[in-house]
Amino acid sequence: MMMKRFLLLIIGVLVLCSATFAQAKKMRLTVNLQNALLTGKVEVKGNHLKEEIVVGEDKMGMIEIALEEGEYVSLTIGYARNLLYLEPGKDLTLVLVPNKDGSFHLKKNSFNYQGDVENVKINKYLNENDLKFLERIDFTLGENEFLKKLSELNKENTELIKKQKFAKEFEKIELFRVKYQLYTPLVSYPIQHFWKNGSEWTGLEQYEETPQVKAYIPKFFIDNEQVWKISSYRDYVKGGIGILGVSEFMGNDRYKGTLEQLNFLTEHFKTPVILEDITQSLVMQYVEVTEGRPLRDIESFYKRNVKKEVYQQELAQAQKMWAKYSEGTQIMSSDHKYMDIDGKMVALEDLRGKYVYIDVWATWCGPCKAELPYLKKLEKKFKGKNIYFVSISIDANKAAWIKMVQEDQLGGIQLHGGNKAQIAKDYDIRAIPRFILLDKEGKVISKEMTRPSDPVTEETLDALEGI
Repeated sequence: MMMKRFLLLIIGVLVLCSATFAQAKKMRLTVNLQNALLTGKVEVKGNHLKEEIVVGEDKMGMIEIALEEGEYVSLTIGYARNLLYLEPGKDLTLVLVPNKDGSFHLKKNSFNYQGDVENVKINKYLNENDLKFLERIDFTLGENEFLKKLSELNKENTELIKKQKFAKEFEKIELFRVKYQLYTPLVSYPIQHFWKNGSEWTGLEQYEETPQVKAYIPKFFIDNEQVWKISSYRDYVKGGIGILGVSEFMGNDRYKGTLEQLNFLTEHFKTPVILEDITQSLVMQYVEVTEGRPLRDIESFYKRNVKKEVYQQELAQAQKMWAKYSEGTQIMSSDHKYMDIDGKMVALEDLRGKYVYIDVWATWCGPCKAELPYLKKLEKKFKGKNIYFVSISIDANKAAWIKMVQEDQLGGIQLHGGNKAQIAKDYDIRAIPRFILLDKEGKVISKEMTRPSDPVTEETLDALEGI
């Protein structure tokens, strides 16, 4: 019965969305932040919209947006995010209601809404409703109980939305949006059901199957361009492909997994915009995770599904970036100079002629300091050999770096790069310690070399030709 009611809802949404839309009309979105002590960056983001609202000295800002139909957008001020529904020709003004100290809220701001009566009612509801969603502990429920809980919450939300007495067109699309926001956890259940409290990963590599939930997920796939505009539906589909499209969802073969997901995608969807958006997402994830490995058979899916030039440029830029990091390429910014512990300026270019083992670290980094005794052992073993051991600190506090190098009698070539160290920028280093191994010509042997504490490191260095 629940599925039948949902299908009727879908039919209503599709009828609504398949209508011929009027010519685009402009609406003005105004933000009034005069009640705030400080003003942060204000951004508006929708399906094909990403604009910044420039706030003047009077703490007021306004943009004009051309819309053919109503659209959900997110309004971000600092870290706080609010959901809005903008409609063609209907101006909306948001007057900030700040915290008592004049600051912004951390997650969601409060506003007084001014404008069209019905649109004000909609936006007030979107940010002040009592909609019900799952809690993390609900992932521990058995399959039947989990699906039952979803059904009960959906019934409550449906009743709440209908009580608002919105115009029928908005009511249909809002029921659809909330339904998918509620049901998106379905695509996480096959994994999180086996986590502690539904939220803490237990480190398990093998999970039991959840056949009922997995069979349920594709029943809510809709191959339609108009419903694809709803962000909660996009999240649901992407998550569903992520979990159902791979034979081993804990597998480490990213190439195989991506091919399986692309095959699954093309089996379930034919709408060009859906194929294009998800293919772009999957391929960009593959390039990022594999650090630019060749696409091989993935490329045929990409060429067939992705026609948007901006997407093609995005992929080309990512591949070009990772190509710079690949083994056998010259170390980037090799002529950039760092200060050593004696105040002398040293560049990696100066170290050509020997192998170079680089440690990017900081005095405040626990894992970095844990590697120091092992690094000292390596330096002692390879003393007099054809290799330099170079440590580049990203400490903002230069005095702390000098103190530790001197007090702990750290060896090798100690350099200070600071918190904007060039090597960290070049190699997109987001976590330390990070180790890099260069050959005698300054070319990359490994941009993610093993740590000194790993026995493989000594074996690798021992095997270097002419060490």
